[in-house]
Amino acid sequence: MKKILVFLLMTLYCLRSHAQFKLSGKIWNYDPNKALEINIPLVFGFYKENSQQITVASDGTFEVALPITARKSATLNYSSVFQTLLLSPGKDLILNLTDTTVVFTDGSALTENKIIQQIKHDEVPFFMKAPNVNNLAQCSLAQLRQKVLIPCLADCNQINKVIQTSPLSSSLKNYLRTEFYAQRMNHLNDFARVAELPKSTADSLVLELFGKASINLQDDFGGPSFYSFLDNYLRYLETKAFVKIRAEKIPSSEPIPYFGISLDSANRLMNIYGKDYWRFIGALNNFSKPIVEKYNFQQLVNLYHDKDLTHLKALAGAHWNIFPKDKHTPLVESYIADLDALLVANKHNKQIRLIEDDQPISSIDDLIAELKGKVVYLDVWGTWCGPCKFELKYTPELKKRYMDKDIAFVYLDMDEDHRDQDWKDFIRVNNLTGIHLRKNRKQIEPFWKELLLNAKDKAEYYPQYFIFDKTGKLVVEKALRPSNGKQLYDQIDQILNQ
Repeated sequence: MKKILVFLLMTLYCLRSHAQFKLSGKIWNYDPNKALEINIPLVFGFYKENSQQITVASDGTFEVALPITARKSATLNYSSVFQTLLLSPGKDLILNLTDTTVVFTDGSALTENKIIQQIKHDEVPFFMKAPNVNNLAQCSLAQLRQKVLIPCLADCNQINKVIQTSPLSSSLKNYLRTEFYAQRMNHLNDFARVAELPKSTADSLVLELFGKASINLQDDFGGPSFYSFLDNYLRYLETKAFVKIRAEKIPSSEPIPYFGISLDSANRLMNIYGKDYWRFIGALNNFSKPIVEKYNFQQLVNLYHDKDLTHLKALAGAHWNIFPKDKHTPLVESYIADLDALLVANKHNKQIRLIEDDQPISSIDDLIAELKGKVVYLDVWGTWCGPCKFELKYTPELKKRYMDKDIAFVYLDMDEDHRDQDWKDFIRVNNLTGIHLRKNRKQIEPFWKELLLNAKDKAEYYPQYFIFDKTGKLVVEKALRPSNGKQLYDQIDQILNQ
């Protein structure tokens, strides 16, 4: 009996040791005011919720066992130095850190992590650095091919040779090669989207870029850059599909290329499920099911962190219809329960004021008039808008900063009438204190005309922010966003202190 017990304990120890990655090392000239963190994505994306702080001793040494059951890419961060690490179950890595460098010294995961450094996986590519990004934005598509695409893809070929001639296993080679190539594609896509290129040039660049991409969309390599690439690839398919629809004049009742459902059906489904469901359909039509299962799990997690209960419930139901045995189901169910509890808790929160339809407000002046004597920070947003929801994560800090000041927070939402209850639920789940007004697409038009009357930039994009002084006068169009932090505070303080 004792022998059996010893055997079971040894087996349990071995299983536990193989389901973790041991990371250790030393920070030279350690500053205890600076945190050492590691971010391990669930699937893809750099979300602060996935970061954990590593305990560091007073002499700068540290040692942590990370629970890893499958190969994972992670990001180590100390003093604004970011280093990608490749973690595999049962392996270990020893390294030295300073304020500017990371040096790998030993461990069974040494070789693959040294190669990550050698290929400069974390280096920002030349076309994304200032002033290059601004200068290249002035180029034609033909010039961008010569100055960006060709050099970038040539660099990928060189990196592939470095990886291929390394002593790594074929599995690790495939992983690193795919991750590096996918990351470069993602950088190129970011360039096309964020550089101030003409829209036609940006769309043509994306179409050319992804049209020639050489990544197997059916094999699950599992790295975060690979899954970010798949996310970008779906957006490319959207662009490609609608270019094809316009060119071939495909009726809205016919299937959308690459997505397999008609535009009429897509619009109806998105009214219920949101844009994430559209991408779920695209993924099912173009990727293997194991990939879709992981990809869509990340979308569910994102909806949870956005506190978007309506779309989380809808997409989760659609997901479980396709993947009834998903191992993450209990976690997603707990997410839904968490948000349901927040909705109930804020049902009667008096700091959340909803202006109902029986209080007709048809102009900005009507909205601001009762707030004279206070500076007003106006947020024009929509529950369907990803960047809007991203900015809302910074509003608690903004409101804390002005807790006892003469400032009011007003939210002008653009959502169609059938989403009225979803709008109200979103506000309550997020405990979005302030004054709220919803208008549909047609009703909001006069508001935009008033807000942008004297603005140089007349674009009606979401989100946008405006600041009114204590007399009710609009003094800042296109104000800074909550994520701008101190810069926004300075902007508000200047008006508040007048």
